[in-house]
Amino acid sequence: MKRLEPESIGDVLRQTLQDQGLTDRLYETRAAAMWPSVVGEEIACRTGRPVVSRGLMTVYVRAAALRQELNMCRPMLVRLINEALGRQVITDIRFK
Repeated sequence: MKRLEPESIGDVLRQTLQDQGLTDRLYETRAAAMWPSVVGEEIACRTGRPVVSRGLMTVYVRAAALRQELNMCRPMLVRLINEALGRQVITDIRFK
């Protein structure tokens, strides 16, 4: 199929990601990358890099007290991340 009108590279990439079913994975990667900006550098340094799979973000926390504190803030963190992304990407956060 030949196209007659030129398309921007951004449009082609967006369409390719959508066609390949990678849009959700891209947003999950963005959610993991924005963890330090959501919780702050101090807390981010005390946690591992988050892993996101199928809407579940898993964050490794060494200190039990910090894990408990983050667990109590979980609904707020989910809301902040989703608001920053502009869509529902994270459904829950698990702290290990």
